[in-house]
Amino acid sequence: MGKAMPGSVSRRLHEALGRAAPTTGGHVDALDGLRGLAVLIVMASHWSNAGVDLLPWSMSGTGKSGVYLFYVLSAFLLARLMLLRGDRIGMGNARMWADYALRRILRIWPLYLVVLLSSWALTMHGVEGWHYQIDTASLWRHLALREGQSVLWSIPVEFTFYLWLPLLVLASAWLRRRAHAGMEAMAALALMAVVLATWPQQDAPVNGIELGYYLPVFLCGVYAARIDIGMPEPDPRLRTWGAVGILAALAFVGTTPGAWAWLSGTMARPDLGHQWFVFFGLLWSALVLAVLHGPAWLRRAFSNRPMRLVGIVSFSAYLWHMPVLDFAIRHGARGMLAGWGVLALSLAVAGVSWWWLERPWRGVRLRPG
Repeated sequence: MGKAMPGSVSRRLHEALGRAAPTTGGHVDALDGLRGLAVLIVMASHWSNAGVDLLPWSMSGTGKSGVYLFYVLSAFLLARLMLLRGDRIGMGNARMWADYALRRILRIWPLYLVVLLSSWALTMHGVEGWHYQIDTASLWRHLALREGQSVLWSIPVEFTFYLWLPLLVLASAWLRRRAHAGMEAMAALALMAVVLATWPQQDAPVNGIELGYYLPVFLCGVYAARIDIGMPEPDPRLRTWGAVGILAALAFVGTTPGAWAWLSGTMARPDLGHQWFVFFGLLWSALVLAVLHGPAWLRRAFSNRPMRLVGIVSFSAYLWHMPVLDFAIRHGARGMLAGWGVLALSLAVAGVSWWWLERPWRGVRLRPG
């Protein structure tokens, strides 16, 4: 029994990959791999900040770009799902939108509540060293999405976007019926201009929880979903999309603080790119489309089993990896070898968290009437 358990859990995780994203067809695996890439970028950045690099070079300062990849994937997948469902059963189907609301709540809140309540209990009992120090007042602010300590800042942003997505989907569906592609593109550009004028990128606060500054990232993901729906399958321009994928990867590497400093001959800035919302929205949207519509070798880079498994536990890994890192640092973890050990421990904790706190809710849904 003991020897069979890891394989059993692994098989269950693998089977769950087919239900992990609301797209259909053979591309879901690669999208899960992209989730894995997003959380690995976040963790590699925090590992470098703590002196336990995973790579021979520092990834400090790249964590925000990983969060922006999460945002693009969220916007892309949800917008695509709702547009396709709306085409099939009608945008006015109330049960479709109720199902959307239910699944968004169950995607975030069960695990988020456990993190908040356990952190509150540890804080109130005077446990020192726990990463999230949340007293009663802070607990209520987190529950009201008015505060986000450490990596929790992204939760209010993400959940607020869930409230706005139906309006974006309805507007996109309306334009698809009444305007040609050029008009849709102009409307998207106009909306982006209004958002940037209202929430200038350079004014974005560090770890701010207001959605407006991050809307450009989400808007790129939503428009990428619209492009994806309108593209033929299979797309004949595989080589073009392969080049797009390579350029996106090179752009990401070249704009990491360490690489940028080396290329430009300047001092490394850990906050480089933290406010490049349009840049990363376009970059990650291009990579998503390239992975979905490009050559097989590009999909294989993200559809292998290890990347998919990291992707499926990515939310748990995101929320728990900082307490795990703090624990390891307090016990003397230093250097690259320790970094990989801490990564393995973080993913193990994430797997347990996914199994008990996320998996039970994945199949809960309302069928459209």
